[in-house]
Amino acid sequence: MIVRGFAGTSAAIVAVVLMTSTRTPASAVIDDSLLVRIYDNAGILAGELASALRTTHDILRRADLSVDWVQCRARRDGPVPAVCDQPLSSSDVVVRLIEGSDKESGERRALGYSLFDSNGISGFATVYVDRVDWLARRAQYARAPLLGRAIAHEIGHLLLRSNAHTQSGLMREVWTAEQVVRNRREDWTFSPDQNGDIRNARYAAMSNARKGRKPPT
Repeated sequence: MIVRGFAGTSAAIVAVVLMTSTRTPASAVIDDSLLVRIYDNAGILAGELASALRTTHDILRRADLSVDWVQCRARRDGPVPAVCDQPLSSSDVVVRLIEGSDKESGERRALGYSLFDSNGISGFATVYVDRVDWLARRAQYARAPLLGRAIAHEIGHLLLRSNAHTQSGLMREVWTAEQVVRNRREDWTFSPDQNGDIRNARYAAMSNARKGRKPPT
């Protein structure tokens, strides 16, 4: 995702693997929750992170997706849940929260990127917290809901297995301070087609996981 201020310019996000999914009935019920492992390397306060994840949860819930969260904190801070050390499966994804590795300037700044393969829904997303802060300052808006939306956007790439963006909605490429201030609900949700694609891809991944085979490529 690329963000900009009122007078910024846009650019393409990092490209990853693109794969389309076969549609299944929209009414199909998916019993399995998506497990999201959160690795917070930016030192976000617990209450603010919880608020951000509530925003993410609400966005994903509108796509009929059930989500469980596991916070994989640094070992120096105490015991780490066992799942944090396990390989990724078709039931989970990783979201890493970090400070930007490079100091971008001007109006062009990517808030994150996602990496995934074509063999399942699992994947790895990164969100740059300092760049979320930058957008929040430009819009004079709270950081937590913007962070939650950025997390949902990157998880969207993983679930859709696509680097594609839309002209509107949560999966648009460019986020502006003006849109943040306006705060229209339709700017921060998946489209109806994306909701269906997420359900279909999730249903296909979990069905194949139960059968013990990888989805076709």
